Amino acid sequence: MKYLNFPKNQQTLFLKSIKSKTKYSWRRLAGVLNVNRSMLYFYLNESSKLSLDRYIKLCDLAKIRPKNIETIEIKNKQVTINIPSLSNLLAEFVGALAGDGHVNDVTYEVSISMDKDLDNQYSDHIIYLFTTLFNMTTRKFVQKNKVKCYVYSKSLVYYLSETFLIPIGKKKGKLHIPQQIKNNNTLLNSYIRGVFDTDGSFHRHHKNSAMLGFFSRDETFLKELQTALRKFKFNTYLNGKNLYIYRKDQIDKFFKEIAPSNQKHTSKYESYIKNGFVPLTKDILNR
Repeated sequence: MKYLNFPKNQQTLFLKSIKSKTKYSWRRLAGVLNVNRSMLYFYLNESSKLSLDRYIKLCDLAKIRPKNIETIEIKNKQVTINIPSLSNLLAEFVGALAGDGHVNDVTYEVSISMDKDLDNQYSDHIIYLFTTLFNMTTRKFVQKNKVKCYVYSKSLVYYLSETFLIPIGKKKGKLHIPQQIKNNNTLLNSYIRGVFDTDGSFHRHHKNSAMLGFFSRDETFLKELQTALRKFKFNTYLNGKNLYIYRKDQIDKFFKEIAPSNQKHTSKYESYIKNGFVPLTKDILNR
């Protein structure tokens, strides 16, 4: 594929001029190029080169004549990935993808995004999962209040999509617990852990009590989670986009049996057991 070999800083200036001429937001321009915003920022800081076809598309959009800029040929390196056997670790990873993951078949990105501060230590666990399961070098990208752990791999995108029916692109209305995980309680336990670590919450309910919850815009998926939790004898309450567990004995059972990996949750729970419910701070996280 041909890419433009802009002089230093000229690719950034070109993109900014397109934004100015079209009055488009960066999000909208990313949509025009069919890439995510992270990829667009790589173009902006010139860590990735703009392909010739995307350059022409932007010129057409802004109604300007393409310039005669030097191009270079870049062949995409084939990344060999490890295809692991189905295990508790893989089930946890698939659950984490269901929670806050994204799979893209345009850039072939597989990523999991988290809060930059509260999930800082957990992001290292996600990198561990990527590396251990698939033998891949994983990148970490920090932007404002978010941290994203990601890899680029066409093989991994199609492996996850074909083996576990992980939705490509938007997940709403397409997310389901994989059948091979649903049918095995040990794997299902690990899968629930992954979902909770990335998309779960643990916070105050009343003055001295707490509640544990899952959030999803996909109500069908929440109903599947509710059924899964009931297999482990959890009393759950479904309310719109939220699935809750309220009773203290049930919350204790969850942290003992599901055993979340995210320190954001475990530190808050341990503090709750010792001191009652107090707000989570970096001090608590670092104990």
